[in-house]
Amino acid sequence: MEQFAETLSGQVTTDEALEELVDLIYQQATSERKLRCRGARLCGYLSRHLTIRSQRGSFYDVLLQRCQADYEPRDQAAKGDEAARKRFHGFVLFLGELYLPLEIEGANTEARVAALRGLLEALLSHPVDDNLICAVKFLKLTGPALEDAWKGNGRTDMDEVIQRIGNIVLDAPCSEGVRHMLLKLVELRSSDWGRGPVTSASERSST
Repeated sequence: MEQFAETLSGQVTTDEALEELVDLIYQQATSERKLRCRGARLCGYLSRHLTIRSQRGSFYDVLLQRCQADYEPRDQAAKGDEAARKRFHGFVLFLGELYLPLEIEGANTEARVAALRGLLEALLSHPVDDNLICAVKFLKLTGPALEDAWKGNGRTDMDEVIQRIGNIVLDAPCSEGVRHMLLKLVELRSSDWGRGPVTSASERSST
């Protein structure tokens, strides 16, 4: 990645080129499941090491603006047609990968946690099967870090999320397979997300 960032710093020299770079990585990472984790890691690295700045800001600034464009209509996407929901799910899981290291020091930690909660709320507010499957994947990915962040601020948001999921299991007309997935998720959380005595972000993200 270091060599790649150095190469890009020499070639991405205009506002248009930076926006095209962000859009290319973003589109691939949100639409291709196998590229999601790698795309998020690449974005994290370039955010710290790509030196070019445009009138819209740094690589990270432009990336956040691109994410915000898909974040704002999250409720409409979650209740849209199957194709719209599929695109939204790719975005949700990419942002989960991108924001996973919540322990990193920085002023944006609270905003990142709030953004992830907003995505989760959109999914659970429209409890069709594919939205619920995405919510399960999302919580398996981010649940430990989110709960730690909330508990660190004396908040019980994860209890509220799990209670919401319990209500969905009882009331939502989801399939038996999805209901089983939700119950297994509740069980996983009750065992502290299956964590051992060491709970670093890198170890949690690898489980």
